[in-house]
Amino acid sequence: MKNILIVEGKTDKKFLESYIDYLCKTAPEKYYFLDDIDNDNDNIKDATGQDKIFSVLNAQRIFINKRETKNIGILIDADNDGIDKKIEEKINPAIQKAFGTENAIQFPNQKYPITYTENDRENTFNIFCHIFNLNGKGELEDILRKIRTNKTLQSPICLDKFVQCMGDFNIAYPEKEYKKNWVYFYGYESLKKEQLNIEEIKSKLKNNEYYTPKYWDFDNPLLNELKQFLDLFQ
Repeated sequence: MKNILIVEGKTDKKFLESYIDYLCKTAPEKYYFLDDIDNDNDNIKDATGQDKIFSVLNAQRIFINKRETKNIGILIDADNDGIDKKIEEKINPAIQKAFGTENAIQFPNQKYPITYTENDRENTFNIFCHIFNLNGKGELEDILRKIRTNKTLQSPICLDKFVQCMGDFNIAYPEKEYKKNWVYFYGYESLKKEQLNIEEIKSKLKNNEYYTPKYWDFDNPLLNELKQFLDLFQ
């Protein structure tokens, strides 16, 4: 039976692909149950927004009915809303819309069975979530900034100058965009040190190929809760 992982964007998807691949290669006996996700990246679904999460969940009904999907995990950012609000206002409404179950998830990193009836037949699967956060708020990019392997790289001057320029015109640069661009520039600066030509760097940046344990500490304790979440796929 399949495990399905729902993430909040293409960059999150790429990070999870790399992180799961790392776990499967460094501890294959422990993380054997993630092989289907590691070997088939189509089992990691990119979903942005509540309706998109619903769309992915709804599309899984046919596979759940065939007894092909066993577990569905949802990964999103806490942002400034916090963990509880994300579960209450984003994840649970999508689950209710797809399967008719109210308040399906109470806490992150806990597995909850969902049973629904279709064509007079009961269908059951497990669902659970993890909310990326630092001290209750924030997003994956906040964690990435903390676990980067090269602590000497400073904030990109060109990015900070651009933000300052917008501020001079009383235009606020979105904090979420700044964080994403900071990670992108960190990837760029890291790749520059690999003696790659500019076309090779552009290709790797385009494909988000800088999410590797060389540039990020995949064994950092800040990822322990993410590991606990992935353990639920057993």
